[in-house]
Amino acid sequence: MRVSVPIQSIAAAAVVVFALSVSAAHAGLCVGAAAQAKRECKAICQEDYQIAKDACLNRDHACVEVCRYERSVCRETSGIDDAIAACNATLEAAKQVCRDNNPPGTPERDQCIDQAQVVAFQCRDQERENAKGALKECRYNFKTCARACPPADPPSSVDPRQCKADAKAAYAACKDACIEDFQLAKDICHNRDHACVELCRDAREVCLQPVIAQLVSDVAACNATRDTEVQTCRDLYAEGTPERDTCIDNAQVAAFQCRDQAREDARPGFEACRDAFRVCALLCPPIQ
Repeated sequence: MRVSVPIQSIAAAAVVVFALSVSAAHAGLCVGAAAQAKRECKAICQEDYQIAKDACLNRDHACVEVCRYERSVCRETSGIDDAIAACNATLEAAKQVCRDNNPPGTPERDQCIDQAQVVAFQCRDQERENAKGALKECRYNFKTCARACPPADPPSSVDPRQCKADAKAAYAACKDACIEDFQLAKDICHNRDHACVELCRDAREVCLQPVIAQLVSDVAACNATRDTEVQTCRDLYAEGTPERDTCIDNAQVAAFQCRDQAREDARPGFEACRDAFRVCALLCPPIQ
C-alpha cells in the first residue's frame, strides 16, 4: 500500500511557513492558503485510498483509473449534476425573493423559505428519478470495466476484505491528519497558541455531543416514519401506478420537512457551542 506521508508533510510544512510569514492583516489570505492545502491533502488521501483499494482487489491501478474516468464522463453525460445544480440555483433565487419580500425573523419569511426548500427537494428528487437508469448503467459499466483490468504488478496476495478495511482506516487517518494540519496552520494565521485553541476545540466537541445526539435521534425518527409510510403506500397501491408514486412522494416530502425542522431545532445548540468556542479561542495567548 502506498503512503504519501512525505508529500503531505511537505504540504503542511509549506502552509506553516507561509502562515508564519504573513501579518495579521493578511490572516484571511493565510487561512485561504491553508484551506487550499487541506483540499490538496485530502485529494492525496483519496488517490492513495484508490490505489490501495485497487491493490486489495489485485487490479492494475492505471487501468481502473481509466474506468473511473469513464464513469465520471458517463455521470456527466447523464446530466444529473447540472440538473441538481439548476434546482439549487432556483432555490437560492427563491430564498432571496423571500428575504427581499419579508422582514427578518418573521413567520412569513420562514414559511416562504421552507416552501422554497420543499420545491427544491422535489426538484432534486425528480432529477434523480430521471437519471436513475443512466446512473445505474454508469455503475454497471464501471464494474465491468474494472473487473476486466489485469492484475496488479506485482500481484497482490492479501485478504481483500481485511486489506480494504485497512485501506479505509488509513484513509480516515489521513483525512484526520489533513484537518489537524489545517487547524494548526489556521491558529498560526490568527497568531493564537495552538495548544490553547485545541483545548477550546475539545470543549466545543463536548458541547456539541448532546446536540448532535438529539439531532441524529430526531432525523432517525423522521426517516423511520417515512419508511413506514412508504411501505404503506406500497401495500395500498400497485407498483407503477400514479397513486403509489404520489403517495411515496408525499411521504418523502413530509420526511424532508421533518428533518428540516429537526435541524432548525438543533440550530440554537450549534450556535451556542460555536459562540463559546469563539470566546474561548479569542482568549488564547499569542504564539510564543
